[in-house]
Amino acid sequence: MVRALLWTAVGGYLSFVLGGQMTGTSAAPLWLRLAPVVPLTLLALLGLLHRAPRHYGALGLAALAWLELGIFLNGYARPEGLSWILPAYTLLPIAASPIWLKRRHFVAAAVICTLLGPLPLLWLEPPGPWQMFQYADYMVIAVVVAAVLNGYQVRLIRQHLELEERLRLRADVDELTGVATRARFLEQARSLLVKAIDSGTSLSVLYMDADHFKQLNDNHGHAAGDVALAGMGRILREHLRGHDLVGRIGGEEFAVLLPGLDAEAARATAERLRRAVTLQRSAGQALSISIGVAVHGEETALEPLLARADQALAAAKRGGRNRVEVAG
Repeated sequence: MVRALLWTAVGGYLSFVLGGQMTGTSAAPLWLRLAPVVPLTLLALLGLLHRAPRHYGALGLAALAWLELGIFLNGYARPEGLSWILPAYTLLPIAASPIWLKRRHFVAAAVICTLLGPLPLLWLEPPGPWQMFQYADYMVIAVVVAAVLNGYQVRLIRQHLELEERLRLRADVDELTGVATRARFLEQARSLLVKAIDSGTSLSVLYMDADHFKQLNDNHGHAAGDVALAGMGRILREHLRGHDLVGRIGGEEFAVLLPGLDAEAARATAERLRRAVTLQRSAGQALSISIGVAVHGEETALEPLLARADQALAAAKRGGRNRVEVAG
């Protein structure tokens, strides 16, 4: 939208100059009145190059300043006086209102439109009472309308961004447990594995499963199971490092990626998590988890590493549950 308005400014100003050339005279020569087309075109081209929204406010203010100067050059010493260019001065705040995503930019634009542009012309060619009333009345209306449009648009953009963020979080974060979803976990885990391989650092995986979870659901209902899973997610988030990666793989299964930890350190982390879970209760029933640990060796893909951790988890289950087993 901003880019379209910048190019509209170029085309609109050209039509303004050519229309003025065909309908009257001006004290400024045609080449001087056409000169603002060059910086306006450059600003429109910059709008195509810059993708960051923070640049658009500055580009819009620069374009607005050149338009105001161009209007002054075209209106100076015309027989029609202020009434010929008054529509252009009052149109600019409304037309430019979608550009200003920050309040300071909107305030600066309002100052340029109401003071820096028209005042030199009003000083050089003092208007009559009726023209002055027209200028003041129309400009106030234009700025108020621009403020309403701008405020409404900024609110819509903010709501849109908030909705995007909620949808992103819903796609990346498991709503019940607060850890990464399976898809997000696998995506980030593959990236961490590549970094570990490239740097030659250790990388360990924990694969864990809640013990007797079906029995909890059958005896106390799925609400109790949800409480248990939410508690497990909280424990994992609280007892892991900030750069560790944890995700819910499915049902009551979780996986954790531990960058930089060898087998001994990974086992110690797994034991700490296991003990923390045993302190939790759901529907009066004590909870426990079994954990399989695998340390990255020769694997060049994530799936074999997860498979070894899953096999260690199965061994922990066979060994009596509520224990940690390290893959050989």
